[in-house]
Amino acid sequence: MWNPNAISVLAALLASVIFSPVADAKIQTLTGKTIWSKTVIVAESVVVPAGAELVIEAGTTVRITAPDAQITVSGRLLVNGSAAHPVRFDSPPGWPGITLAESSVESLFEQVQFAGAETAISSLASRFVVRSSTFRNCGTAIKLLRESPIRVEKCRFIDNKIGIDNEMRSEAVLKDNHFSGHTQTAVLASHNSKGAITGNRFEKNVQAIGLLQPYPDLIAQNSFINNSVGIYCNQTKNTPKIQANLFEKNDVALVNFSFAYPAVEDNRFIGNDLAMRNDQYGSAQVQHNLFQGNKTALFNNRKSNPVIEKNRIEKNGRALFCDYSSYPLVHNNHLIDNPIAVELGIYQSADWEMRSGSKALMQKESEARNSKNPMLAQVPTRFTDIVDVSGNWWGAATVELQAAGKGANLPMFFDRNDKERVVYEGFGPESYRLDQVVFQPCLTQPVADAGPRKK
Repeated sequence: MWNPNAISVLAALLASVIFSPVADAKIQTLTGKTIWSKTVIVAESVVVPAGAELVIEAGTTVRITAPDAQITVSGRLLVNGSAAHPVRFDSPPGWPGITLAESSVESLFEQVQFAGAETAISSLASRFVVRSSTFRNCGTAIKLLRESPIRVEKCRFIDNKIGIDNEMRSEAVLKDNHFSGHTQTAVLASHNSKGAITGNRFEKNVQAIGLLQPYPDLIAQNSFINNSVGIYCNQTKNTPKIQANLFEKNDVALVNFSFAYPAVEDNRFIGNDLAMRNDQYGSAQVQHNLFQGNKTALFNNRKSNPVIEKNRIEKNGRALFCDYSSYPLVHNNHLIDNPIAVELGIYQSADWEMRSGSKALMQKESEARNSKNPMLAQVPTRFTDIVDVSGNWWGAATVELQAAGKGANLPMFFDRNDKERVVYEGFGPESYRLDQVVFQPCLTQPVADAGPRKK
């Protein structure tokens, strides 16, 4: 190992230093341009101040020997690994990792391997690029604390708790990465963060993407395979745009919860237990998608009123479920070969809403929780007693539906023809009438542009 004190003359000539920490130093502060290569032992914290630069060459192993030996960069960090010779950070469990702190220049992580860090890379108002790198068994692989624009491309995130935590007006552009085995969430975003998420594969995560506030960017051309939850939107309002993704074999592919109404277009939902759950005023704009082979295609609960238009909803166990005063707008779709086309839950009752009402009840519960969500004022107060699925194409079943009389009790629908009245616990002995499914008039021919559009 080179000793920088022994090569001071050479360092001045080359304007670079090959760094080895001094054993009794508490913090190593680098100046000028420092180069690490081969094997570097880091026993104490290292600081790269503004104006300084640390370059880590291809094939270097950075061996962290103390769990609190953090690397803090306010200057520039260039980690220049290659496919044949990646840079490895060999660290003890719980290592706090690398922190970029208000750096004014862009840093780079190319072909880098992290394993077991508490947080491999943290960023505070800094810009950096991560390419072709691997993050394995970390608490959080990349954490953007605030105002950090980054690009992450062709990386692998494996068996971490959280892959990327995008916070406080940061922007994470994620392209062509692979996220698998995350025990909390692969990508988490909140507090006015953003960043296009395109071309990634999310596989076997507890949650692939979690969005906790408006996310004004595109989530497109990703694959969500075998996740417990694919995308979870909570209070995202009319964001994000979710377009041309594949959702396959997930427990729940997409959740729109609590005033989340994203644009969901040109996606394929295939073989999921539940393709889309709209809940608690979650009212997505659902257009030009394919729902095929799911146990349930569209589940609407607690006053969720999505717009469902020009989709192909085919061969699902149940196409549409509505409960607790949910009234989706369902027109110009293909609804074909679904054994249960529409099922109403036992709380789908405009009669109960008009006679007892839930808005005052929910506002009272909100006050008890000291919740001050202004969107509660948008809760609807007027209800119809029908779930309208007229104006759709039913394939071979069209003739049967056209011939059925008004109010006919057909096996593909479950409504008040099957269970007319219900009694609700806590609302006395009175019974309330369930809503009814209205399916006529039917379209007499297929919708020309139903399903995903070719780009």
